[in-house]
Amino acid sequence: MLKKILGVVLCTSSLAGLFAYNPPAGGENIFGISSPFQLTSAQSAAGGAFLDVTPASQVYNPALGAFEQRLMLDLGFTYLRDGDSLTDHDNGFAGQFGLLFPTRWGVASGEFFVVNEQLSHMDLEKLYMTEISFAKEVTDSLSVGAGLAGGLLKGYENDWAAGLNVGAFYNYGDLGPLSDVRFGVSFLNLGKMFTKKAAVIGIDEKTESDTFPGVATLRAGIAATFLTAGDFEGAASLDVAVPYVQNLVIDTGVQFMYKDFVKLSTAWECNLREVAEDSSNWLPAVGLAFRFKFQAKNNGFMKKMNWDEGEMTVAGAWQRMYEHVDAYSAGVVVKLGLEDTEPPVIQLFNEKETSQEATK
Repeated sequence: MLKKILGVVLCTSSLAGLFAYNPPAGGENIFGISSPFQLTSAQSAAGGAFLDVTPASQVYNPALGAFEQRLMLDLGFTYLRDGDSLTDHDNGFAGQFGLLFPTRWGVASGEFFVVNEQLSHMDLEKLYMTEISFAKEVTDSLSVGAGLAGGLLKGYENDWAAGLNVGAFYNYGDLGPLSDVRFGVSFLNLGKMFTKKAAVIGIDEKTESDTFPGVATLRAGIAATFLTAGDFEGAASLDVAVPYVQNLVIDTGVQFMYKDFVKLSTAWECNLREVAEDSSNWLPAVGLAFRFKFQAKNNGFMKKMNWDEGEMTVAGAWQRMYEHVDAYSAGVVVKLGLEDTEPPVIQLFNEKETSQEATK
């Protein structure tokens, strides 16, 4: 009997904590609106439906970049429009710029984000954030990573955030009818996040926001390709996050690709705390991306660095957020160099000389 009573008290306390937690609308996804690749990534700790890693992927799982072999740059910009503004602030924007750099010891990446939005239905003020991560292969399928993130918020009151992110990534391979099955897990925001000092309006507009994004957020994800028909492929991802141990966020993404050239992406999120306050993103983000190969001619420096060939992906995306806020996003990712797809050749002793002696 005592165990039942304690169980009821524990469940009631958990629910009370959930509905007392009051981050701002979009506060759990401040890194996810600044480019079309972010909008349609479904915040995946497993690298997205298709494994498309960018320098910004580190914010969901710092282990994701470990298997990248090429120098990579990304640039994104999103224009935000509040169509039912209750104030004079009906426009906002978000942007990002990042770099991923493979080294002999592992893969380093850095990303800078800026958010400027004082919208009636999505008030995050002015945010300047950055993250620097390092990822390392453990085996051919397993990687680990860690990153340091920090930022400043300038609004009614100024505030700062700084924390550690850690993660792991595992590429399982084929599983039944699924191919390229991947798993990812990360532990994010281990430190001080933005607090009530920032005086940002929370989801419950009657009070100021609590700490955001959620401290000690546990995120786990799975992704796989479920359809292969000639040059046409389909893949999906599913992530579950528990911010601040007081909220539950579910992210899903579905992508279709043709000839590794054009890709249609959708991503949808269910944030339980936002749903409880009738402030949620029920419409999915929709994006379209095109991938091109390029070659730089007559450039000695690029050729010397093996960057004279590479690929560029340009993308655009849209999402209706919080019923009245439209996000229009455009971005580009550039990969310099060619990916090495051939396994190394291992010679035991001196096979060449042995072969020559055998022919004599």
